[in-house]
Amino acid sequence: MEKIAVILVETYSAKLYIASASQDNYFILHDEESEPIKLGLEMGDDHFLKKPQIDATIRVLKNFRKICELYDVTKTIAVANLFRDSKPKNIYSFFDEVFATCGFRFSVLSSEEQNNNIYLGTINSFDIPKGVVFHFTADSIHIVEYNRRNILNQTLLNFGPMTLLNMFPFEEFGKEVALQKIKKYILTQLGDIEWLKTIEEEYQMIYSGDHAVDLCKMVRKLKKYPLDRDSGYVAKKQDVDFIRDQVFALDLDKSKKIKLISEPRADVFAVAVEIMSTILEVTNKEQTTISSNSFVRGILYADVVPSTLEKPISDVLGFSVIAETSFHDKEGEKHNEQVYNLSILLFKQLRVLHKLPRNYVKVLRVASFMHDVGKRINFIKHAKYSYDVIIGSDIFGMSHRELVLAAFAASLHQGGEITASEWVKYKDLFEEDDATAVMKLGVILRLAEAFDRTKNSVIVDISCDILGDSVIMKTIATGDNSYEIQKALECGKDFEKYFGKKLEIL
Repeated sequence: MEKIAVILVETYSAKLYIASASQDNYFILHDEESEPIKLGLEMGDDHFLKKPQIDATIRVLKNFRKICELYDVTKTIAVANLFRDSKPKNIYSFFDEVFATCGFRFSVLSSEEQNNNIYLGTINSFDIPKGVVFHFTADSIHIVEYNRRNILNQTLLNFGPMTLLNMFPFEEFGKEVALQKIKKYILTQLGDIEWLKTIEEEYQMIYSGDHAVDLCKMVRKLKKYPLDRDSGYVAKKQDVDFIRDQVFALDLDKSKKIKLISEPRADVFAVAVEIMSTILEVTNKEQTTISSNSFVRGILYADVVPSTLEKPISDVLGFSVIAETSFHDKEGEKHNEQVYNLSILLFKQLRVLHKLPRNYVKVLRVASFMHDVGKRINFIKHAKYSYDVIIGSDIFGMSHRELVLAAFAASLHQGGEITASEWVKYKDLFEEDDATAVMKLGVILRLAEAFDRTKNSVIVDISCDILGDSVIMKTIATGDNSYEIQKALECGKDFEKYFGKKLEIL
C-alpha cells in the first residue's frame, strides 16, 4: 500500500494526517498529529510574518517530516488555508523557506477549493443526500449546501471563535457583555445569507472541523454515550445549549483549558459552541450530525479516487467496508465477498422465518465482509477480535447503532453467545427487537461461512424449502461441497433455537 501524508497549515494550527492507499483506489486514515502555531498573531502593522513565527512553524513541520519518514511516506499533499482577508507580504517567501528546509511544497487553496474538499469529504462519507455543511476553523466558517451530486450554494464567513475573541476581548468588555456582542454579531452575519433562510426541512445539518469534534466529545461525555466515535454522532440542540451554558459558567481566560478536548483555550471553545448553537437557532434545526476530518478526506478522495471529482461514490457503505477490509484482511477478499453473497442469499430465502426488516441488511453486510478481520490479532479467537476491530473502524454509510449490531453479529460466526455485560453497555443505542435480530444474523453468517469453508466458492446457489418443522437447504455447487455441508450442519442446533425449524442440507 502507498503511504500518503496530508499536511494542513492553518492560521493557528498545523496538522499531519497519514493514510494508506491501495491500488484499487481505496484508502484509510490511521494516524494524525496536530500542533498549535501562531501565524495569525503578532504580524504587525507592516503586514509581514515575523521570524519567530516562521521559525516556530518550520520546527513543527520538521517534526512532521520525521513522522513521514517513519511511515515511509511516498507522496505528500501539503495545503494551506490562511488569512481570509489579506495575506502577509512575505507569505510566498515563507513557503519557499519551508520547501528548502522541510521539502514540503505548499499550495494555498482558494475558498472555492476548500469548499469543494469539504463537500467531497462529506458526500462520500455519509449517506446524507441533502445537507448543509458548516466547517469550523479558528478564523472562518465554510458553509456548503448540497443536494446529492451538486453544490447548490456556498458561503465563506471570515470569522471564527478566535476572530470574535479578538474583536470582542473579554478583558476589555467583560465576559457577559462580550458574549452578548458576539451573539449579536453572529446573528447579523448569518442573517445576511439569503439562501440559508430557505433551507428545506429535509436538509440535514452537518458540523465539521476540530471544534465540532470537541463539541461531540463533550456531549458524548454528558450523555455517557457508550461508543467512542465522533463521526456520525447526532447531537441534539438541547445538548449543545447545555454544553454552552456549562462552559459559559467557567472562568474563561486564555490560560484555562478544558479536559478531553483538543482546543487549548476554554474561551475559544466557548465561543465556538455559541456559534454552533446560534446556527441551529437561526436555521430552526433540532440536531446536527458530526463529521470528523471531512476536509482532509475530501483531499484524499480527490487524489486516490479521482472519479469522485465528477461523480460521488454511489455506495458509501460498500466503499468504506472494502477500504477497511483491504487493510485488515486483504488476503481474504474473495472469501469475504463469497460469505457476503451467501449471507444475503440466505437472508432473502429465510425471510418468512426470521421476519427481519430490510434495514438489517446493512448490519449483515458489514458483519459478513469483516467477520475475519480479527485474525490479525488472534487467529483462534478471531471472532471476538473482529468485534473489536469493527467497533473501532471508520465505517461510513450506517448509523452507530447499526455499526455496533454488525460487530455483535460478526462475533457470533464461530458460535457462542453474546456477553451480557457487553450488550448492556450499548443498550441505549438499541431498539426492541435488536437482540433477537443479532442472534438470527449470527446464525446466517455462521452458515454462510460454513458454506465456503474451503474458500473455493464452490457453492454458487442455495434454495430453501420450508416443510413442516424442517428447512431443507438445497445447494448448487461447481464441485465437491461435502465438507461445506458437514460444517454447515454443525449450525443445526443454533438454527433450530432461533429459527424454530430443524435444518437439513442437501
